[in-house]
Amino acid sequence: MKHMAYKYKIPEILLLLFSMTMLWSGCNSDDDSRMTLKIIHINDVHSNLDTSDIELSFNGEATGCEVGGMARIAAKIAELKEPNRNNLVLHAGDAVQGTLYYTLFQGQADADVMNAIGFDAMAIGNHEFDDGDEWLAEFIGMMDTPLISANIEVSTGNVLDGLFSPYVVTEVSGEKIGIIGLTIAGKTMNSSQPSSNIYFNDEVISTQAAVNELKDQGIGKIIVLSHYGYGNAQDLAAQVTDIDIIVDGDSHTLLGDFSAYGLESSGEYPTMVQNLDGDTVCVVQAWEYGKVLGELNVTFLNDVLESCSGNPHLIIGDTFTRQDSEGYDYTLEGEELATVQAIIDSEPKLDITADDEYLAAIIATYSSQVDALGETVIGWANEDLLHNRVPDHEYNGVTLPFGSDIAPIVAKAFYEQDPNADICIQNAGGVRISIFEGQLTYDTAYTLLPFSNTLFEIKMYGSEIKQVLEDAIENIVQGGSTGSFPYCYALKYDVDTTQPYGNRVYNLEFKDRITKTYSNLQNDSMYVVVTNNYIGAGKDGYTTFATVQQERGEGTDTYLDYALSFVNYVKELAAAGEGLKALPYEDHCIKSYISTEDETDNL
Repeated sequence: MKHMAYKYKIPEILLLLFSMTMLWSGCNSDDDSRMTLKIIHINDVHSNLDTSDIELSFNGEATGCEVGGMARIAAKIAELKEPNRNNLVLHAGDAVQGTLYYTLFQGQADADVMNAIGFDAMAIGNHEFDDGDEWLAEFIGMMDTPLISANIEVSTGNVLDGLFSPYVVTEVSGEKIGIIGLTIAGKTMNSSQPSSNIYFNDEVISTQAAVNELKDQGIGKIIVLSHYGYGNAQDLAAQVTDIDIIVDGDSHTLLGDFSAYGLESSGEYPTMVQNLDGDTVCVVQAWEYGKVLGELNVTFLNDVLESCSGNPHLIIGDTFTRQDSEGYDYTLEGEELATVQAIIDSEPKLDITADDEYLAAIIATYSSQVDALGETVIGWANEDLLHNRVPDHEYNGVTLPFGSDIAPIVAKAFYEQDPNADICIQNAGGVRISIFEGQLTYDTAYTLLPFSNTLFEIKMYGSEIKQVLEDAIENIVQGGSTGSFPYCYALKYDVDTTQPYGNRVYNLEFKDRITKTYSNLQNDSMYVVVTNNYIGAGKDGYTTFATVQQERGEGTDTYLDYALSFVNYVKELAAAGEGLKALPYEDHCIKSYISTEDETDNL
């Protein structure tokens, strides 16, 4: 055997061996090749800076409590960041639109809160375009956080030109991480107000192009910060190479198992899928309105995602209520309170969190003005507009043969605020009071429509629209709430409650938006129905709303606040010198109503 001759001298050999040893050691060392990262995330806050009320179940007992609030979110973010230097705080879009904080301050309150928290990046959501290019440019100017979107293209010279980028590169413990932004294209173009100088490119192609640019820069740890929707995000992952994590928004999806507490979720937190390379991608989302803060813990081995786990934290206040045997609310104390606290303490996904005082002070500077806004006049009513849930029933000594005056007007307001709608259907129980002649304020609108509902679109055949009206009335027959009685706009019909289920609603006529004329509703024609997201999910007896979505895919939540939509409608009338007034008979949804003889069946 011949021996190879080495040209190195002995000291050089030792130096080379030492260098190779260090290199091998670095490749196998946890310190050098593995990186842990905590991603703290939120999405779809929609200007919900204050807490909101929710009902949870503890040991099977319905319990009222406060959830969310950005002052509490800030406190939880600080708590999660404290022991972890390797962290990112991300916002997956739709920071604005939905409460009086936006109506009054046009994004300034939201920006001040977000700047105080300190986000590393925010995806541009579809509702960031609701008030056009100029508003978004102003909002970006208010923000310390970089806004990103890889699939939005802006014409040269447009007010948004150069104000956002497709991605950002951040450095954590010496490691570069690419964060790619993504905005849902179709919904933004069709339901928001970007100008003709804004172009929305294909989400998958745009993401892959951004990935390729990052890879060319030697960046292998890649996060997609998308406002795209939970299902879309999973589909995206399968079509793109080299991505590791998707922090998503848009669909207001609750992930993680909260079934023990009475909340339904849509999947696991995190949801594990595969990218086009066959590598694992972790997909997360954090519900809505600042109720949940996501905590995702990931480990990279070199540039490969090795593991991810974490918790969606439902942020809860420290006061709880229940109803006594007579239906009156009371606040939990003593053993009852201790039992609830013990359950929460044992559950990593539930967190009783106090306000961050600094954030609470920022919000307080705006909340006093929000309270004052409640007294601001938005328009007027020309006459009394009474509300009775079911037609031909007495209301304070008055019988309304065609039912509510105000509910069909609410339906018209929603129809007018949603240009996609062919028909609006609104449940009687979603409308809470009568409106009386005189001035109308924000408080009037939010008392009339007090729930945290949004406008929701569902595509339905005419036969299915008839069916959902039948469902709603049958719900009353079966002992459900009279609040399920349906009121509509751009749709009118006769009702005979003496008939069996399936035959109570007949002679349905549909009003064409362009010609303003009525014609028979066609069973085999498809229509866009706008409703509120509560009954849109099949609640209150509206089961066909749910079944058609199960068969053909989910409807579209516009995330337009339903009370604010009514406010805008009243303001538009006032600007035209008009006040609210009862719909003429030819536009009222109830053409005729035949009651049953049984007064106990509520029909």
